[in-house]
Amino acid sequence: MSDDLGGRRDPTSDHSKELLLGHIRAVLDYREQVREINADKAERKKTAKDQGFDPVKIEEVARWVEKVNKHGRDVMDEAEAIYDLYRSVHDGQGQDFDTLMDGARDRALLKIFAPEDQTSPKGPTKRQKAIADALAGAAIGGSQANRMIRR
Repeated sequence: MSDDLGGRRDPTSDHSKELLLGHIRAVLDYREQVREINADKAERKKTAKDQGFDPVKIEEVARWVEKVNKHGRDVMDEAEAIYDLYRSVHDGQGQDFDTLMDGARDRALLKIFAPEDQTSPKGPTKRQKAIADALAGAAIGGSQANRMIRR
């Protein structure tokens, strides 16, 4: 009986069982290596902490360096600029737009990602002002305000 079934191994053959066991043993070895590496990493971070460094920040910087190596420094700088922009908008809730966007970098990013926000908002029209005045005025009766709105 052949071990080959249209490009696949017969899972009941001795050869297939040996191959499968080999794969399982390799994965188990890799998992053990990962545990050893994680223990070494934890020990290194403990040493760094004992020396006055912040191990969480060390981990963050290591991840950042990996991203720079993978994507390039320009991509990372742009991503950080966008992050800073979003954070400044969040942190500056209630502030006017010009105060928030004080840097040229902020304005350039905003022009790229939100061009429609670069135009000044239009004021109310004469009709809208008249309606607002009519509704706000205490001397104006309800029927007069309704007539103005229907125009």
